[in-house]
Amino acid sequence: MRVNKYDVDERNTSFSFKNIKRALKYLKDYKKKLFIALIVSLASTLLTLIYAKLIQYGIDNITKGWNFNALVKLCLVGISIQIGVILTIKIKNDILVKVNQNIVEDLKNDLFSHLQYLSSKYYDTRPHGKILVRLTDYAESVSSLITNRLIDTILQLISLFLTVIFMLITSVKLTFITFIGVIILSLIFNFTTKIKRKKKLKINNKRSNMNAYLYESLKGTDTTKVFNRQKENGVIHDGLTDEFFESWCDYIVYGNITWSSTNIISNVVQVLIYTIGVFYLVPGISLGTIVAMGSYSSRFWNPIRNLFVAMDDFIESVTYLERILETIDEPITITNIENPVRKKITGDIKFKDVVFSYNEDKVVLDKVSFEVKPGQKIAIVGETGSGKTTIANLMARFYDINDGEILIDDIDIRNYDLNTLRRQISIMQQDNYLFTDTIMNNLKYGNSKMSDEEVIKICKKLDLDNWINEFDKGYYTVLENHGNTLSDGQRQLISYIRILINDPKILVLDEATSKIDVKTESIIQKKINTLLKDKTTITIAHRLSTIVNSDVIMLIKDKRVYEMGSHKELMKKKGEYYKLFSSQDNLI
Repeated sequence: MRVNKYDVDERNTSFSFKNIKRALKYLKDYKKKLFIALIVSLASTLLTLIYAKLIQYGIDNITKGWNFNALVKLCLVGISIQIGVILTIKIKNDILVKVNQNIVEDLKNDLFSHLQYLSSKYYDTRPHGKILVRLTDYAESVSSLITNRLIDTILQLISLFLTVIFMLITSVKLTFITFIGVIILSLIFNFTTKIKRKKKLKINNKRSNMNAYLYESLKGTDTTKVFNRQKENGVIHDGLTDEFFESWCDYIVYGNITWSSTNIISNVVQVLIYTIGVFYLVPGISLGTIVAMGSYSSRFWNPIRNLFVAMDDFIESVTYLERILETIDEPITITNIENPVRKKITGDIKFKDVVFSYNEDKVVLDKVSFEVKPGQKIAIVGETGSGKTTIANLMARFYDINDGEILIDDIDIRNYDLNTLRRQISIMQQDNYLFTDTIMNNLKYGNSKMSDEEVIKICKKLDLDNWINEFDKGYYTVLENHGNTLSDGQRQLISYIRILINDPKILVLDEATSKIDVKTESIIQKKINTLLKDKTTITIAHRLSTIVNSDVIMLIKDKRVYEMGSHKELMKKKGEYYKLFSSQDNLI
């Protein structure tokens, strides 16, 4: 799969009514509320049409010498109708706002849930900003499409139908003038629709690129400051916004054709109704009839105008919907087999001729084989990029291998239930992410059922209870900005405790103490032996002095296990491990 960058447009999607049908499924739980909103809106439309008829009736009768009392009654009826219109519109809006927010929640939950189970490879090949925008702006726009826009479109069509009936009842001749305008407008609309869709896709791509770069820049703010890259980043951002602006301006040219044509044609038709009515049809029709037809004509063009605006929104929202469904349709490649294995593991690990690559171009591991016995302390060393962290990620099945087997307790890891497997394998990664929450909740993140007292007990065993209580509110101190106000060592220490609290059978420490001071590291190393008893521990380290007491040390080189043995055995060989250890000036 090709890597999609912030400055690379995503591939264009193709329109399909199947996507609309899938989106409409979200209305299933809200049919009754939407039906009520539709009925109330119809009542509002009918009241408006009756009001125009009331005006016609009043004008025709006033000219015939109507008395003052009758006029007052007519005004009271008109006011009552307008109050009814206002109330029905308010009821409709209240219902649609609630339904819209419920559907936004449902859509976001489905999308978020699916994203949680996609493989790491999916995130490796896409800027996170482009994924994030689908959970926010896109989901909200699609929700409006299938609630507000759907109801409004149905209402506009019904309003149009009812208006035409009232127009035909009032004057067939003047109605046909309106129909001629509709035919002309339909031809213009048919010409612009396909072009506007292409332009909207381009706009969405450029907006997505901006979001991707913005997300990436915010994540790398500290790095930007270190290298004084503010101006260069500003230039890149300006370039992306210029591309968005240009694509938007390109669309506006065709967008303006629709609304301007609608306004021009509707005004011309209305003028023709009054002109032809007054100069050519009077006295065959009354003045009240002409005024009513003018009102109906205005009423007729309002839904036409709204339908074209809705169509523009529809074109935009459908492109958003296609992106959302594209994500939901992304296959979950790391899945459970039928009837997966759910059992406690002892920690026996075997790699048999494992081949793996992140993409087709570069193999990272080539026929890697080794065995780790339960309870053994294994260290993996090697140059940067040799595949040490990859081995850890494969054990937890963040990725599936290309070839070979990975066995835990002589069972292929692909046969284990994913939850069962990952609950018993904990990896402390190099990038330690802490959540904006209390220290206590961060420590219990992988084992939320554990009590606060149990957490404190473990911290006391590690002699870290006093250290945590030095924070303002101890264990209940809220970490601001994902713990960025802490030092690297403090963040790593909290992450380290979190891993131990999770009580895994296989523990992978990927540079777990690289940012912790030597004194604290020494204290922890002495204390954790009890906690690590009977656990298979795999340590990935660059600081080789930390792994000299490991049962087995594996050196990864040239995509395979190059050397393997205890520290003493490898030092006696005076091979690659000897050279690597000696280069760090460690004392044997």
